[in-house]
Amino acid sequence: MKKRTFEFNKEIVFGEIGALISVPTVSFLVSLFTKNPSAISTAAVIASLIGASAFWIFMRVFDEKRRKSYTFQHFATEVGYFTPVAFIIAVLVYYPSLFFISKYFLTKERVVYAVITAQAVAFTLFVILMNFYRHMLFKLTGEEL
Repeated sequence: MKKRTFEFNKEIVFGEIGALISVPTVSFLVSLFTKNPSAISTAAVIASLIGASAFWIFMRVFDEKRRKSYTFQHFATEVGYFTPVAFIIAVLVYYPSLFFISKYFLTKERVVYAVITAQAVAFTLFVILMNFYRHMLFKLTGEEL
């Protein structure tokens, strides 16, 4: 289970790397067209969703293929366990944290600093909650993500 825990968290971190690339880039580009904190924060949320999802899927498939356990059915089952909860945590915790913290800092700091700080806080909360879910899922069903 420890090796899978490492891989699980590595995949989430890799997803966050995708978000770390997309969020500041898109936020900066949007800030060239508007100074509206809500518009910039909304762009940060959308960029985070796309960047994190793409990088997470890539790393998940890579790990599955490396372990030689990749089948589309197995991947779909794990995505079925992961995605709904990850989406709920993202919608209820990650994205509101990213939006409101970046919006707060945008009134005081530069765009890139504001969104990276907000992203760090939001990601920390997301990882803690996803690992708690993973632990509870294993305890209740024996299913290991």
